[in-house]
Amino acid sequence: MRIDTLPAGAGLCEPQLDLCFTRAPSGATYLSRQRAGYPYHVGRLLTAGGSGEDARVIVQSSSGGLFEDDDVGQHVVATAGARARVETAAATIVHSMTRGFAHSRVRIEAQEDARLDWLPHPSILFPGARLTSRIDAVLHPGARILLADSYTSHDPAEQGTPFGALDAGIAVRDANGRLLARDRFRLDGASARPLGGVSAQFAAHGGLMVLTLDNEEAKAAVGSLEHATVDAFYAGASLLPGGCGAFLRVLAPDSLSLRTALDRAIDAVRAVSV
Repeated sequence: MRIDTLPAGAGLCEPQLDLCFTRAPSGATYLSRQRAGYPYHVGRLLTAGGSGEDARVIVQSSSGGLFEDDDVGQHVVATAGARARVETAAATIVHSMTRGFAHSRVRIEAQEDARLDWLPHPSILFPGARLTSRIDAVLHPGARILLADSYTSHDPAEQGTPFGALDAGIAVRDANGRLLARDRFRLDGASARPLGGVSAQFAAHGGLMVLTLDNEEAKAAVGSLEHATVDAFYAGASLLPGGCGAFLRVLAPDSLSLRTALDRAIDAVRAVSV
């Protein structure tokens, strides 16, 4: 497979962020392709875990968030044997809107025996904000992907004005393009206050997918996720359909509490995974 061009069927047209991680003969992971256009900026390559083999990148945005009619795309691939982690420098503000939507599209791929972590901070929906979010994950044999996706809402004027709408979806496919699992939800701000729609104590909503085709690893991930969030606010973990891993869902009173719960879950999964 060529890694110097965006694969066919990626669902993205010239994404503003395009990263490819490759494993060197030494075992270290490096960026073999890096293209970051507005609004994205990629900091220098860091090492994760002190091993010198895992690459860590922090993505920054110079736009101040997502605005009405924005259409942003990100594409990240870890080639065979690579070990990489992509994070964001801060939460993404989805600003107030008068009519349209902001659109975010992400495609991540972990090839054979690769490890790829996609761990952005939450998206914060301001009053009237409308966001569609699509994440497509491609999982090859022996690979593992940690995929976090979380949202909260905020009214700076404290007038109780809700966000507009949130339409979020995650699709997981194998290397042949076969759909293994899909998570999809749509929320209307006026009827879903607080975000998550369970009770007034929950204002933040997030999920963590541990994507793997190894059933034993998936079962171990469920156990570690349950243990890590046993005293979390409102959380549950289970196996994903299609034999593609485990899934944790968390509702929390605020974004800080949500982030703390997800961080604990991520650390727990890493402790039982190779």
